[in-house]
Amino acid sequence: MIFLTYPLSNLPNIDQYCILTLNAPELSPDDANRGLFLIDGTWRYAQTMIKIIPTTGSHVFRSLPTHFQTAYPRRQPDCPDPSRGLASVEALYAAYSILGRSTDGLLDHYHWKEEFLRQFK
Repeated sequence: MIFLTYPLSNLPNIDQYCILTLNAPELSPDDANRGLFLIDGTWRYAQTMIKIIPTTGSHVFRSLPTHFQTAYPRRQPDCPDPSRGLASVEALYAAYSILGRSTDGLLDHYHWKEEFLRQFK
């Protein structure tokens, strides 16, 4: 994993990456050969941060299936769909599951792990 802070002067090469967002084609096992780019921030700030992603290139935008539900007790009024707005660690876990990657240890220190896994389908 590489962690970046916003704003960046230069975005690293994201060719062949899936950028997770809402309202895009669903992530699938067919995307397993791509990297994963996850934006972590409040909904309002994430909408600003995603603007640094070029609109052309060999990267693709993907969303997680709508049946995944967050266990995080969200209190943000600007979230477009609070139940679908997964915590970043939840989104990473779901994406890795879909892509067939190991999820070992991802949720080890997540406070709402048990609740999330209980409803994870």
